[in-house]
Amino acid sequence: MFLLVQAVAYAWSGRTWPPEVRTRIARLLGIFVGASLYLVAVQHMTHLYETRRGGFELFLLLGQGGGARYALAFWLGFVLLGSVLPMLLAFHPRLRSERSLTLASALVVLGAFAWLFAFVIGGQAFPLEIFPGALVTSSFHDGAVADYRPSLPELLLGLGGMGAACLITLVGMRLFDMMPRDAAAPLVQEA
Repeated sequence: MFLLVQAVAYAWSGRTWPPEVRTRIARLLGIFVGASLYLVAVQHMTHLYETRRGGFELFLLLGQGGGARYALAFWLGFVLLGSVLPMLLAFHPRLRSERSLTLASALVVLGAFAWLFAFVIGGQAFPLEIFPGALVTSSFHDGAVADYRPSLPELLLGLGGMGAACLITLVGMRLFDMMPRDAAAPLVQEA
């Protein structure tokens, strides 16, 4: 999000990143994305060792038992679009333009939302066995995968919160002159 807000702020002020700064930022983004992907992989691999979490991991990672939507969000959204493609954009020398860095940053944000959807909503939708070894039934669809689709107000609330945070940051950067300066550009001080 920082890179997206900074890209908008730079475009707003008519400035561009120096090529060496853009290269360092792209590398840093790629390293952070790779570390994030590694830590999520370690998390899921260690959860596979725990017997009682195995069902949830198969549900989330392979879509078994009705979790295909969450597995697709995880593999396509987080892994491919939110991690692998941004790392390719960040590390490939021919793809290291300002636009590709902004695209990589946007894909990372979308990938993070895909991971949160898969992990949080998938975790809530997964049918839990509350009393192991006992058969408990009710009229509340016990043992069934819950179906959740965010309503329009929920979507607007999430997007509005992100938009408000970005707007406050941009206005603050503009009002308080918080944009970074080049080392070669002299600072203007009022007498």
